[in-house]
Amino acid sequence: MVTVREVEDNDIIPLAESLPKWGNHFSGTTKEIWLQRFEIWWNLNPAFSSDIPRGWILENERRIVGFIGNVPVKFLIRGEERIAVAAVDWFVESSIRGIFSIKLFNEYMNQKSAYLFLFNTLDEKIIGILNKYKFKKYCLPLIQTEYFYILKREKVTFISIMFLNIGKIHDLYELLRFFTRLRMLICSYIYQKPVIQFDDLPGNKYRSSVCTYCDDSFSRIWKSYQDTCDITMSRDIKTLNWLYFSSVTPNKRVVIQCRRLRDDSLAGYMVFDLTWNKKSKVGKMQLKDICIENNDTLVLSSLLSYAIEFGKQNNATLMVVWSDSKDEDAYLRSTLRMRKDVQYHRFIKVSDDLMVDSESLNICASLIAPPHGIIHI
Repeated sequence: MVTVREVEDNDIIPLAESLPKWGNHFSGTTKEIWLQRFEIWWNLNPAFSSDIPRGWILENERRIVGFIGNVPVKFLIRGEERIAVAAVDWFVESSIRGIFSIKLFNEYMNQKSAYLFLFNTLDEKIIGILNKYKFKKYCLPLIQTEYFYILKREKVTFISIMFLNIGKIHDLYELLRFFTRLRMLICSYIYQKPVIQFDDLPGNKYRSSVCTYCDDSFSRIWKSYQDTCDITMSRDIKTLNWLYFSSVTPNKRVVIQCRRLRDDSLAGYMVFDLTWNKKSKVGKMQLKDICIENNDTLVLSSLLSYAIEFGKQNNATLMVVWSDSKDEDAYLRSTLRMRKDVQYHRFIKVSDDLMVDSESLNICASLIAPPHGIIHI
């Protein structure tokens, strides 16, 4: 008989032992990796408390056959701190999928301590389920353009695959778009210039460096942005340090800060994820979060030039960035030749307990996700 119940303390080790065995979905993971993830999701999470479920499991004759994780995150709802919950690693063995998958998801949706439900997927079938539960899709970044900078020119194949995104071409529009990107790629190989390093110029006001801890200034710099949102993720110190510096893989996420030389105050920062292909040993730096005071393009230039050098020193092949402001986007467009339209999706549902029309709210979604990301199977 298949039953569903909340994850308990004594389930942690059996669950960590079961997940790596669940086919290609979790290939390459180990019991130790899952124990580290659980530690980050719950024990180290500043939003977690004993009244919030860790998740739910399906059991068949005491054998774990399904799981959905529940990771709380602090959000601000009209200025008040509330709890949102992200569903992670939803998986059910193929032999019992269907009604039992929905039962597992219903446990996640029926929890009482959450004001927001967060989901991230590209699977059209799952998106159909989310639509039935009245999730709303948010497209990110705000200005839906990504810009690319070549860090290792000799890695032509990897760069071409990442930028051209070669797939089946179904119509004339897709063919033209392919040739436009190809022209950008060729021009970048010929004409790409270094980003001006203002840090080394006389009269420079800023200095960028790697950051290993977020102080109060990282929260304060977000205030003007948060004031424009009815709902947005909290940027308190504990949440930021958890998001930016909790990682199963050391050095996978890096925070680059820019400070004013006159008083060492924070002017802006960028957060990158570094990912590598294990076989080819090539990878990219992908921007995940950014906040620049007053959208100052001198600060952006300082951060970019430092990020480029950091990427080269850490064996990255390509840097990918975006912006959330027109001024920053104009600077990127004038500086980086390679660009393409992009959309990342975040699915959010406002709890019925709030008794508000979500259509009337300005909900500011974010690309930055709980450690390890929000992954669904």
